[in-house]
Amino acid sequence: MSPGDPHSRVDSASIAPFGCQNCRDQHLKCDRGVPACGRCRATSKVCTRGYKFRVKSGPFARKQQWVKTPKRLEFVEDGVTGEPDLYDEDAEPSDRQSQTSAVEHEHAGYRGGGWKSPRLEGSRTAGSSTPSQDHETATSGPGLIRPRRLIRPGLSSVATAKPITSSHLSQQPTPPGRHDSLGLEVDLVPPLPYPQAPTSLGNNVPHSPTDRFIVHDDLLEAAPSLTLTAEERAANPHIYRESTVYPLQDKQEAILLRHFIQNLAIWLDLCEPSLQFGTIVPQRAGTCTVLLNAIYALSAKHLAHHGSFDRYASDHYHQQCLDVLIPMLSHDATASDENLFAATIILRVWEEMEFKHSGFDSQGYLLGIHAFVHGHGHKILPNTLSAASFWVGLRQEIYTATVNQQPVKAPLVASLASGARDLGPAKDHDWANRAVIHCVDVLNFCFGDTPPQQTWEDLYDWNKRWTQLRPPSYTPTFHQEGSGEAFPEIWYNTSWHVTGKQHHILAELFLVSFDPKIPRIGSQRREAAKRVNGRICELVREICGIGLGNQWTPPGMFTACMAIAAFGDRFQDRVDQEALLDMLRRTDKDHARPTEAIQRQLMQSWDWVVDGQ
Repeated sequence: MSPGDPHSRVDSASIAPFGCQNCRDQHLKCDRGVPACGRCRATSKVCTRGYKFRVKSGPFARKQQWVKTPKRLEFVEDGVTGEPDLYDEDAEPSDRQSQTSAVEHEHAGYRGGGWKSPRLEGSRTAGSSTPSQDHETATSGPGLIRPRRLIRPGLSSVATAKPITSSHLSQQPTPPGRHDSLGLEVDLVPPLPYPQAPTSLGNNVPHSPTDRFIVHDDLLEAAPSLTLTAEERAANPHIYRESTVYPLQDKQEAILLRHFIQNLAIWLDLCEPSLQFGTIVPQRAGTCTVLLNAIYALSAKHLAHHGSFDRYASDHYHQQCLDVLIPMLSHDATASDENLFAATIILRVWEEMEFKHSGFDSQGYLLGIHAFVHGHGHKILPNTLSAASFWVGLRQEIYTATVNQQPVKAPLVASLASGARDLGPAKDHDWANRAVIHCVDVLNFCFGDTPPQQTWEDLYDWNKRWTQLRPPSYTPTFHQEGSGEAFPEIWYNTSWHVTGKQHHILAELFLVSFDPKIPRIGSQRREAAKRVNGRICELVREICGIGLGNQWTPPGMFTACMAIAAFGDRFQDRVDQEALLDMLRRTDKDHARPTEAIQRQLMQSWDWVVDGQ
């Protein structure tokens, strides 16, 4: 690698005493290179050193004059004008002033170009808007997903969001009634330090635990296409090329593309027989720059984890995506493009991997997925790239909900989810999607508003009937209980069999844990606790056995890690505990999935000595 290469390593002798401001703003680990760090060189940014310490408060002078305020104050909401809320409400005055100047500087280039808020785009046209229309747009549109940190609208929270640290999370009260069936606190293993994503919006339907998250729209017959017209493509040269880039001239980028097709697309095409991400996405990436750079960013991140690629290349391609997404997603025509939706899904996987290095999950791309489905969910039809992207995004949301012990906040698409609660004859991959929706229903029951007891009965009955009515093809081709092994060995034929069965088991795990009929006090409580823990451990062993027995589809390992994170503390035998940790370590090592925090939390719950404590 040449000295002039922007991805070259930093000389260990040239180290600054603290990281640069760009890395600190994005909560990324800085290599403190001099005169510029590796990330700034990779993304062609000016590397600026910030202050190592920031004075938050100090004594006032004795002669300090204070402004007198009236006893009765009237507070005016700044957001009534329709402008996006860009400030941290909890920031101190000094921080608020710095945020103001940062926003003014950052958006200076957009003001002249008519850059608009997503909440106003498409509803406030020249000479046509009324105050009532403006109010309706500001209270019901997709732009109501309003991050409370210094961000741009859309997906820009990845680049500029101020993190919600674990200390913030520890101060949040536990929702009332969040106990399992034995009266124990749910978070025996504390949730990972992920910030809370904004609550999704939807139309409430009585007696349904999840319909409040559904985007209801009965006008599917007139649903327009989610791809841009030729005129719209020509008007967005930063997103689309006139001709394909294939064949690629850069061999390194060709390696990244091939790595995605051969190794990473299978992570996304779990329940998609048409293999949209493995076939359609690479084809469209030839003319869609954002989609191609998203593929490069994810592949480079995964290869860098295994030490076979420059670790700064992924940041470079990710920045290329942001440079286009940030300004373009504020326009309705491009925000509804299913190619950008697919790119957002890919970048969410990148974001999950980045947590391993930064220790912080901004969930920025989850918010982007929410915004797309809120604004354009009524346009999504089955057997399309948008539908495939929706199912991937929903499984990503289940992962976040499980490790954070929160309801699933991703909105559901009525055209895809409405039939997923039926149990009539269907294709095998549809049965897998039914199990995914069922898992969403169960998580919303456990961590959402406390529903009536009958809701648990309905969910548990549906769980049993799924097992009774599923196709014979869901019978494993091999099942063997290992002698002296912690987990059985279970083989399946396809990825949707693995996905469907694991999500069905995950739902049953939460139903068993939250069974309202189990006594919480009295002489029968101890026996009930023993019976519940025994069933939970049995289900965790099965879900882990499926993951280990089908490692050709890596998400099976990811789902098993979700079960370990939620219920691993129930295991008391040292051999079982070692097996659970080994599975977490293997998933981290082989697939760059962040499991270190789960490992530490489990060892602490088992009273192991961790890091000399």
